Amino acid sequence: MRRCPVCRERLPEDPERRRARCPYCQAALYDDEPRGRRRSAVGQCAVHPANDAGATCPRCGNYACDVCRTPWRGRWLCAACVDLAMEANEAVPGEAAAHARQALLALALGALSWVVVVAGAVIAGAGVAGGSGGLIVLGGFVLLASPIPAVFGVGQGAAAVRTRGDHLILATLGLVLSGLNVGTFIGLITFSLSQN
Repeated sequence: MRRCPVCRERLPEDPERRRARCPYCQAALYDDEPRGRRRSAVGQCAVHPANDAGATCPRCGNYACDVCRTPWRGRWLCAACVDLAMEANEAVPGEAAAHARQALLALALGALSWVVVVAGAVIAGAGVAGGSGGLIVLGGFVLLASPIPAVFGVGQGAAAVRTRGDHLILATLGLVLSGLNVGTFIGLITFSLSQN
């Protein structure tokens, strides 16, 4: 059974209920800062006016004493900012970067699939105009390859939309571009098969 290092009360076993502070005395449970080092006071704590503030919260700028400061994802924030971050279910910086990467990749793959369509149509059109059967076949193969990047774009776009990060517009745009390419390809194949 784990106990609070300050008040010695028994802590709940469930980590969700325990959080980063003791539920009895509000002492930080995961204090990574060395205990022997003292900071100089910068002002009075915004929550506890009787306490000297050792630092300001990097997120809101309020003065925070040792009781209020809480380690949160590599930074020391005040308790109010930690509560806001938990309520908003903010993404970890690594998750935010992954979301941006997925959204941009979905957009790039969707655009690439349409560039391949245009290139295949131009090659096939040049073959028709020049009477070259080889160019027509090459253009057909290029057109058949266009859904390959679009399928990957649909996957990346769907993953980015599902995580609901800061780049939803890019992710949705990539998902639409890729989905339109795949849908158009399936529709044309279905139409050509039904005509035979």
